[in-house]
Amino acid sequence: MNSTTLSVFVWGIYVILSGFMLLVFPRATLSLFGHEAPKDHWVRVVGILALSLGYFYIVAAQNELESLYWASIFARFAGFLGFAALVVFKKAKPKIILFGIIDVLGALWTLFTLIFK
Repeated sequence: MNSTTLSVFVWGIYVILSGFMLLVFPRATLSLFGHEAPKDHWVRVVGILALSLGYFYIVAAQNELESLYWASIFARFAGFLGFAALVVFKKAKPKIILFGIIDVLGALWTLFTLIFK
């Protein structure tokens, strides 16, 4: 497995773990970021979506789909911007930026492995 494929595979595992945590332990997961316990089902829906997305990343890595690698880089940078916007517009607490930082770090890892291969 080359370094780019590894970065996307690891990212897929991270996304699956995040989805699992939101699906099974939403209260504990959200409390880590200073959010209240969910009062409805939407956080679990996001968990299910994350599980699906993580699976796509793993399949992309297993099949070395470089076009998806590039798309994921842009999507993860956009994820950071989305989290930042939620904080700026006071729709989320600043701790949520941690997810965005993880997005950027993962995107940079994949980007650097693509550029310097």
